[in-house]
Amino acid sequence: MPSALRIALEVSALAAFWGAGTVLSALLHVPIPGPVSGMALLLLALELRVVRAEWLEAGTDWLLRHMLLFFVPAAVGAVQYPELLGAEGLRVLAVVTASTVAVMVATGYAVECAVSCRRGGDR
Repeated sequence: MPSALRIALEVSALAAFWGAGTVLSALLHVPIPGPVSGMALLLLALELRVVRAEWLEAGTDWLLRHMLLFFVPAAVGAVQYPELLGAEGLRVLAVVTASTVAVMVATGYAVECAVSCRRGGDR
């Protein structure tokens, strides 16, 4: 299968999980965002081996490679409000830095725990 078609199909499959999560959250009236529910559904499908990680590898690699493009609209929006960045710029920078570090630490810890649990560790 050509790589462009494969990537498109895999990204479409990921979008289907996102859409299914959105529908599920709406039907169950739970205060969980649809994309988070979709990720939970994908995790469940991966754990039950209904979906294999290899089936989505090219699409996820492509999305990760181009992730920076998803942040361009937010950056352009921030530049349109220089008064916010001027007056509150230091606070915004501190919050962004602290939240980035917190996400990195939490992700690293979660991955370590997942790897340890898979190997039968006591973490």
